[in-house]
Amino acid sequence: MKVLVVRHAIALDRAEAERIGMPDSERPLTREGRARMKAVARGLVQRVPDVSVIFTSPWLRATETAELLRRRYSDIGWVQSEALLPGTEPAALASALSAHGYEGALAVVGHEPHLSGWVSWCLTGDTRPVLELRKGGACLLRFPTDVVAAAQAQLLWLMTPGLARR
Repeated sequence: MKVLVVRHAIALDRAEAERIGMPDSERPLTREGRARMKAVARGLVQRVPDVSVIFTSPWLRATETAELLRRRYSDIGWVQSEALLPGTEPAALASALSAHGYEGALAVVGHEPHLSGWVSWCLTGDTRPVLELRKGGACLLRFPTDVVAAAQAQLLWLMTPGLARR
């Protein structure tokens, strides 16, 4: 099984959201974030053309990012999962992904530092980050079976958003 891991694109600044009384979960993508993510999505589809479903955090900036990615794929499933919320245990996301018998690769869209901790757990069994995903950045993991588990993944590549846009 392959899992494409994508950090949400550039969103409204946290301090600005707090200033206007907006909850963190409702921060939208900026115009620049949308434009850059559209280009990132084109690059990701070329590199991982067989994504069959996108799992996304229910927070607005992640769902907006996932929607931009989903538009680049045709006939693709969509699942909002609280297992992608910051602070959730890695095993919760692993279980959610393993429970779906989709063909092709799966994609997940979420937040830092949760995603880098989850990826590290998949690679090493420890949530101490061994990498960091930039906003709009991505990596591709491969698991030897259809079960997502600690210390079972192989990192196939890690891509900055700038590289993905090229």
